[in-house]
Amino acid sequence: MMPTAAYIRRETLISMAINTALSLAFFCLVFGLGRRVPVWGVGGYVFDFGPQAFMIGLMATLVPGALARNALRKGLVAPWTGGSRLPHVLLLRALAVALASTLIAVGVSAGVLTIADWTILSPPFALLAKLTFGAALALIVTPPGLRAALTPR
Repeated sequence: MMPTAAYIRRETLISMAINTALSLAFFCLVFGLGRRVPVWGVGGYVFDFGPQAFMIGLMATLVPGALARNALRKGLVAPWTGGSRLPHVLLLRALAVALASTLIAVGVSAGVLTIADWTILSPPFALLAKLTFGAALALIVTPPGLRAALTPR
């Protein structure tokens, strides 16, 4: 049986890698790599933080949560004994995390870019920021989602 902390670390690293790769793919699809990235407006950089944060919040909670629940049921991982404030129902937990992630990400990105007074970003900078955000959000949301999934009910 894998210790809980080791399981959470491993799954968080996997989530970070997957969400970074998906952030790269979607950045290339939405913005491309050859043109400057507009910050404001529908389809702009700040707007894109909404769908990116929603999907990372949702999938970094839903998929690892389902896998963790299955691993716990099979006795492959020890249960989390610290409890959780997140909803017990996996889909509700994932939606709550996704919505909170979206609101915070769009608000913070809009605030930072407003203060910086940027209207256009270079592709390398915009991509690096999106990749960093994808990895960081997975790092933030995956562990509490896993702890909730591994909390016995």
